[in-house]
Parts: sequence; C-alpha cells; structure tokens
Amino acid sequence: MTLKTQVSTLLNTKMDRQDFLKSIAIGAVAASGAGAALRLLAPKQQKSDATLGYGSSAYGGVKPQSKVS
Repeated sequence: MTLKTQVSTLLNTKMDRQDFLKSIAIGAVAASGAGAALRLLAPKQQKSDATLGYGSSAYGGVKPQSKVS
C-alpha cells in the first residue's frame, strides 16, 4: 500500500476518542523513534571525567577530594 492510500484509509475509519488517541500516540512514537522513547525511560548514567571533555577538571591539576570523617 502506498502512503496516500494508508492515510486515506486511516482518515475514513470510524473510531471513538480512545481509538483516536491510541492512533495519535502510536504515530508520535513512530515519528520520534522508538529509541528516543526508550532513552527517556532508561535510568540516567553518570559521565566519567574522561568523557566530559575540555574544561571538566580544575585548571592546572586535579580536583581536590573532600575528606569525609
């Protein structure tokens, strides 16, 4: 099926509000990509100093460690 016929089939389908919202949600996930949706749900990972790039450490040396007693 071509895109034009798929769109016309979707627009001519009788549906209630719940079915319409489901269709919109599925379309939004498909348009933005399932990978982006999974990245939003995944727990955040901390970046190490090596991946932060230039300027991530103290100027002229290492960051001082705070001592916890």
